[in-house]
Parts: sequence; C-alpha cells; structure tokens
Amino acid sequence: MITTKKIIGIVALYAPKTEDIPRIEKYVDELDYCILMDDTGKDNSSLFAEFLGKHKVEYIWNHENIGLCASVNRGFKKACEYGADWILVMNPDGTFSNNAISIFRNYIENNNTDKVGIVCPQYNFDRHQRKAKAGVEEISYTDMAGSLYNASILKKMNYYDPNTYFYGLDTEYCLRVIRNKYKIVRCNEAVLNHHPAHTEKIKIGNKVIFRYGKDKPVRYYYQFRSGFYIHNKYHDLKQDLFMLYKFLKVMLLFDHKREYLECIRQAKNDAKIRYYGVYKNGKDKNSSC
Repeated sequence: MITTKKIIGIVALYAPKTEDIPRIEKYVDELDYCILMDDTGKDNSSLFAEFLGKHKVEYIWNHENIGLCASVNRGFKKACEYGADWILVMNPDGTFSNNAISIFRNYIENNNTDKVGIVCPQYNFDRHQRKAKAGVEEISYTDMAGSLYNASILKKMNYYDPNTYFYGLDTEYCLRVIRNKYKIVRCNEAVLNHHPAHTEKIKIGNKVIFRYGKDKPVRYYYQFRSGFYIHNKYHDLKQDLFMLYKFLKVMLLFDHKREYLECIRQAKNDAKIRYYGVYKNGKDKNSSC
C-alpha cells in the first residue's frame, strides 16, 4: 500500500520513567515522526538520549508545568507545522495489542475522511476487557490516548479548549466535533491496552460483582471542575449523567468522603469564577486535594 497521509505522534509525558521507553518503541517506527511532550517542568532529555538517536523522534520539554491541555496543544501545533495530516496522541503507559497504526492507515487511505475528526481504537482495560473485531462504527466519544486526530479539522476547531486544563479535554473536543457535524470513527480491529484510574472491586464471597475506578481527591477536583465547565458550555445530558455517576461513587463507595467533597466544592467555586489553572488551596498547598 502506498501511503500518502503523514501521521505524526505526540506522547504526553509527565515525570517520565525508563520503563516508558520500551512501550513507546513498540509503535514509534510505524509513525512518520513522533514528538515527546514533557510537561514535568524539568529537562529529562538525558533519559531519552539513546532513544532519540535510534528513531525519528523529537523531545520537547515545557520549562514549567503548563498543564496537559496546553502541552498537548503545543504538540498539535508543532505537528501541524511539520505537515501532519493526522496526529496520534498517546500516554506513555499505553500500548496497542495489535498493529493498530496500520489499521488506522488502512482506514484513512481507503475512505473519504473529509468529515472524520477522529479515528480511534477500542480500549482494553481490567474493568472493560475488549478484543479486536471486524468493522468500523461511528461513536460519540473517545479517549484522548490512542486516538488519531484529523489535523485540518483540529486547526479549524482551534485544538483543545484550554479551559479544560487537565481533565475533560477529550470529552469537550468530542462534543465540539459532533456538534460541528464531524464524525468520530472507531476501528474495532484496533485495540489499545489502557490504564485509567485504579480499580476497586466489590465482591460477594469470592465473586466480583462490580468494578469501579478510583482516583485521588485532587484528580476529582480537576475532573469536576472540567465537568462543571462542560455542563455550562454544552448542557449535554450524557456527560451530566456521567458526572452524577462519579458523585454517587464518592457518596456510596469511597472512604474519606470529606476530602473528595471538599475538592468537588472547590471545583464548583473555581468553575463559577472561571478559574481553570492549577489547583490552589489557600490553607495548604500540599493538601491531598
């Protein structure tokens, strides 16, 4: 197959580790180029010195922690400058369980994608195990990690909304894609091994009857702040119900409820005054929230 579409990857790094490198190596050579975007606020280039010499890869570090959204947007703009037709976004801990990039290439080379904003895989993780299957389908939402973004539509849509900062950037962008009459297409043959929040289990005897994700209180601050922002922007019922589900998890399943509820309260207050930067606790900057 003659490839005419240029795919550039972005790996969103924060506090990178040596074990990230072999995971990135599994797919990096299938890309035309790859940009490692490090938002740690320090230069970790020495960690990738040998890796950079072996692959078509560039390392960029933000001189201060600017947040996931701004960091990925910086990578998007750099990839567009380099002539990307499509941009793949990855987290450092994500790996494909098959030749997903080839599957994506086959789709974009053999279909009219003028109205396709995102091409994405299935997500395989412990709470929702998935296997490759034939076919493609239009969906309304996908995760950032493992998704392939149409660069021309990204530029038209002005990239991720900076007010999402750390969480909800993919949710907001998907809503914007759909409301602007573009499509999100899932290639069901492509599968990403995904690593979202820590999984907790509810058992009856030795049988697991329910699995759910649990994050630290400070992450719930960012999730709910973006949730309030997206609610005010779109009033999307599905997203609102998802945030209600997260709230009910706190109330029914979590320990240390007071910490989580304080973070949710602060998220609501900050969204109300349109503060969308790094979390600030006036009493204690090292608070668990």
